[in-house]
Amino acid sequence: MTAAAPSSTDIWEESRRRLIPGTMVGSLIEWYDIAIYGQAAALVFGALFFPSFSSTAGLVAAFATFGVGYFARPIGAAIFGHVGDRYGRRIALVATLLLMGVATTLIGLLPTYAAIGVGAPILLAALRLLQGLAVGAEYVGAVTMVAEFAPRPRRGYFSSLPAAGVFLGIGLAAAVSGAVALLPQEQLLSWGWRIPFLLSIIVVAVGLIIRLRVPESPVFADLKAARAETRVPAADMIRAMPKRLLLAMVANGPLAFNIYVVQTYALSYLKTKGVPSSTSLLALLVGCAVGALAIPLVGRWSDVAGRRPVYVVVSGFCALISFPFFWMLDTTNPALIVLAFALALGGGCLAIFGSQAAFFAELFPAQYRLSGFGLSREIPGAVLAGPAPVIAVGLVAAVGGPWLLATAMVVVAVASLLAVLALPETRGVDLDPVVGPVEADTPGHGVSR
Repeated sequence: MTAAAPSSTDIWEESRRRLIPGTMVGSLIEWYDIAIYGQAAALVFGALFFPSFSSTAGLVAAFATFGVGYFARPIGAAIFGHVGDRYGRRIALVATLLLMGVATTLIGLLPTYAAIGVGAPILLAALRLLQGLAVGAEYVGAVTMVAEFAPRPRRGYFSSLPAAGVFLGIGLAAAVSGAVALLPQEQLLSWGWRIPFLLSIIVVAVGLIIRLRVPESPVFADLKAARAETRVPAADMIRAMPKRLLLAMVANGPLAFNIYVVQTYALSYLKTKGVPSSTSLLALLVGCAVGALAIPLVGRWSDVAGRRPVYVVVSGFCALISFPFFWMLDTTNPALIVLAFALALGGGCLAIFGSQAAFFAELFPAQYRLSGFGLSREIPGAVLAGPAPVIAVGLVAAVGGPWLLATAMVVVAVASLLAVLALPETRGVDLDPVVGPVEADTPGHGVSR
């Protein structure tokens, strides 16, 4: 008698012990690398790589190299999204992890402007571009893998867990940078700043061991069996559902702008107020800890209440907290600074990950899920996330205070809220492959098996 084929529940129970750590570690590395770069840009890169500039111009130049990586991210989303949609989710995840880790480690080995002159910032920008290519598909690949494995009633919760790696990465970066910031200024600028970057290679080695044990997505396996892959997934997705892609891009706004104002620009803003770097990094760490709690809770909430209502609430909170965030920073009171980061970062920006994870994976069909998910996040990243710290410096300098910047954050969050209202509710849709053409911008896109 032929044994019964394993059910989707059996496959999930067998796979999740490797899958969840394997996907979380990639998000951890991605956001650790992003965060240490942003923190270094805010605190030391101006002096190390742009010493001939004024302090403000040096800060802008340092933030500009931070932004360079974001212009590469849509390209990375297209490249690795293509790999993931055509050749396998697992292959794309391993490739992005390696590229990100190697680029970050090499930044820690760079000579500074004092050693080789203008070649130093050029090399810095080049490595930042490589980081951007990798980041363009890392997080979306991890979330897609989990979403395609997870049981439908708890897809929101399980899909949010890789996003917890975001908190772990930012938190680990804040802890390492905070420890390094305690060094005397001379040691910090001579060798201490390199430590957070060089430590990346250890995290990548551990992550690679874990990730190589992650199984391939069963949805992708079915996709290949049905010969339903598309030749150019990104192009097919844009033709099939341009409206949905545009709305998803707008919905991603707070994660493309507000979060970088909070986790990156705010550090230099506090520095101008005379607040010690150790205080601001501690506040960032607390914000991440709050995010660690909020992300899975919000993901689970989306399983109960629906993807759209939860996303709308969190986007609304991001709008409401924008002005109070700067009011609390302006007090220079350490307790209020910590509270500001806990609310704006942990309860606002990071919480959006919990509502977005399953939602964005469910918005696009299997044939081009990585491409659709990735481009909806990385195109607004190129437009807003990379320039966010530079925009923030300009807006604050233009009016002599943060009120115009806070207004911009409100506008971005409200636009996100409105875009989510225009998108379909996706909780419970089937993520199985679709064989044949997909009707453009329809709420459902799966077929039950």
